[in-house]
Amino acid sequence: MDAASAPPRSRPRNRRAEIARNAGELFSVRGFHAVRMDDIAEASGITARALYRHYANKQALLSHVVLEDQQHVVDTITTLVAQPPEQRDLDATLTALTEAALDSRRLSLLWQREARHLDTEDFRLVRSRTQWIAEQLGELLLAARRSELGGEVADLRSWVIVSIISGAGFYDSPLPSPRLAQELALASRRVIDAPAAAAAGGPPQVADRAPLARREQLIDAAAREFRAKGFAGVGIDDIGGRVGVVGPALYRYFDTKADILVAAVTRLHEWLALEMTRALRTPGPDDAVLGLLVEGYVRVALDATDLLAVWLTERLYLPDAARERVDRIQADYVAEWQRWLTVARPDLPDADAATLVKTAKTIVDDCARIPHFRRYPTVAHELSGAALAALGLPRTDRPHR
Repeated sequence: MDAASAPPRSRPRNRRAEIARNAGELFSVRGFHAVRMDDIAEASGITARALYRHYANKQALLSHVVLEDQQHVVDTITTLVAQPPEQRDLDATLTALTEAALDSRRLSLLWQREARHLDTEDFRLVRSRTQWIAEQLGELLLAARRSELGGEVADLRSWVIVSIISGAGFYDSPLPSPRLAQELALASRRVIDAPAAAAAGGPPQVADRAPLARREQLIDAAAREFRAKGFAGVGIDDIGGRVGVVGPALYRYFDTKADILVAAVTRLHEWLALEMTRALRTPGPDDAVLGLLVEGYVRVALDATDLLAVWLTERLYLPDAARERVDRIQADYVAEWQRWLTVARPDLPDADAATLVKTAKTIVDDCARIPHFRRYPTVAHELSGAALAALGLPRTDRPHR
């Protein structure tokens, strides 16, 4: 059948929803800045002119996608909260929450990476809803079952569970969706039931002394700027201006803004490599190695949070060759975790091990970037314990250095 005699393409029943679905996928894969309205129109099989009849601009599309996905989770929680307490079953509740989050699995990715592109009103709405979700999970899952936990621990664990059930948008899992939902629900259950970390003396104290080296100052300034405004929203002169390096002097250290991004991301992975070496060289049984790797990851995440955030949110802006190189480094690092998880849990299938490792890392990635956790004396121990619980391993209460 030639094109002339082919039947016309039927119009979808809900063109607006189809456009939003296609836009969400493109934003997830390419990032907000790299996607044009023409790309969304092409993916939806319509002209750009027709697209503008449904959405005024790209920002409106992003808002619609994020708010719709979040509403699905909010509706599920609202239904669960309305159940009489005596009729609630923890496992059924976790399953319902996890399935709802998997149905909206791009939500966390778009919220954390692209939220800066929402307008002020929508940003505030999404943030308040996110806080509401964590609060409701605390009431649903922790308030009655773990009433002995202090408010700080319960707060942190509520956000850990948010990360577990919603974090699958950040990684690919080899597990089919029903099995993935089951494993994530079980990981959440283990976090709920895990013992609390031993009390610490007080919030971690940090001295904010700047290095003398201009290159180090520029990397630090760039990490802060990229985290706050995004790579595309920062100029190289903005970075130099923060440390008093402007004009030709700046180019003694970096040729381009992209070079600074590469340096920041590389620095993070160098520190992770150092922590990995430390873990491998620490005497002890092989089944304790992953605990040391987790502790090292938490240490870097809390000490170099800006670098971690830049890697997680600005990776798409790395030059292709640099991104491929760093992706290989990251894959090797994740494989090291998986290697030692299978030593500690030799009966765990590889697909399950791969998923649990990525889940545990996502817990740390998410919670290390929540500012108010810095006030909690046990934050490092709790994050390590939560990651280990998600992995199905016992807590190791060694002092965090």
